[in-house]
Amino acid sequence: MSNTQQPIDIENDEVLIGPGQILRDARNQQGLTEQQVAEHLNLRPMLVAQIEKNEFDSTTPEIFVRGYLKNFARFVGANESEVLASYASLTIARHKGTQMQSFSRVTRQKAENNRLMMIIYFIIFVLVALTVMWWMQDANNKTSEQGVAEQSVVDDVNQTNTAVTSDDSESAVDSAADSTVDTTIETNETIEAETVSEEKATNDTANAITQTVISSNAPALIPQEQSLAEITTLPTNIDGTEHENITPLETFVFNFVGDCWVNIFDANGDRLAWGIKRADYKMTLTGKAPFTITLGKPELVSIEYNKETVDLSQYLPGQIAKFVWPKA
Repeated sequence: MSNTQQPIDIENDEVLIGPGQILRDARNQQGLTEQQVAEHLNLRPMLVAQIEKNEFDSTTPEIFVRGYLKNFARFVGANESEVLASYASLTIARHKGTQMQSFSRVTRQKAENNRLMMIIYFIIFVLVALTVMWWMQDANNKTSEQGVAEQSVVDDVNQTNTAVTSDDSESAVDSAADSTVDTTIETNETIEAETVSEEKATNDTANAITQTVISSNAPALIPQEQSLAEITTLPTNIDGTEHENITPLETFVFNFVGDCWVNIFDANGDRLAWGIKRADYKMTLTGKAPFTITLGKPELVSIEYNKETVDLSQYLPGQIAKFVWPKA
């Protein structure tokens, strides 16, 4: 009985006298010692002391324990039935105590599991909330970028409308000027016939020169402020290789590594390119500098201007680039 069970607590309203106490009282009445009982029963003195303390080894078969108690009771003159009944009551009480401990352990484990589940639910709630916040912020950023792109398109359309309106105004001025010249010619016809004849001849010469320029696809137009005398000298310049006032055209080469929205105007206000250009597309533009360029995703575009690379590193990824090139 080296491995002993600890005494268990008994409820307050129950009084339980163990077999060890009955045997100890009987031994003391007989004036016997633990050593004498051990020698008579062929047991170790420590085992006799454990029996008197109600400490029984759970690994020892119950039939041996009951045999020890009977022999102990006979030797000290105790009532065997009372000792065995007390042992049975002690066994039942210990069994109830074990069940209560098991129930308490299960209850404590359930409480710990409930706390753990609450922590897990809280962590899941936090993750879901963070995901929803990230999604809403990403949606707001995309809406802002779309608004900036739409505003840029509106600005470009307004600029185009302004240029068209300016061209219409210039056409109206030209018509008014032509009307004024015709009125002046008619007035001069009534004043001086010879002057009218010379002006008609001169006008016929100018018209012929204009038709020649148009049929030969001349790159320059005759200025309105140019006098009739200057018009008559125009063929001498047209017969040359190129008019001295013609501005040479500049060349842009765009290489796209991804889908990118573009809008490009030259110095005359003519739109050279507009819309979404796909990946692996190479676009070459020719026009009059400077150019007004708008790029939806500058990180996806590389530009060469007159065979020189244009630096776009100042624009961050996702930022709309709008600039004039070459810079003043």
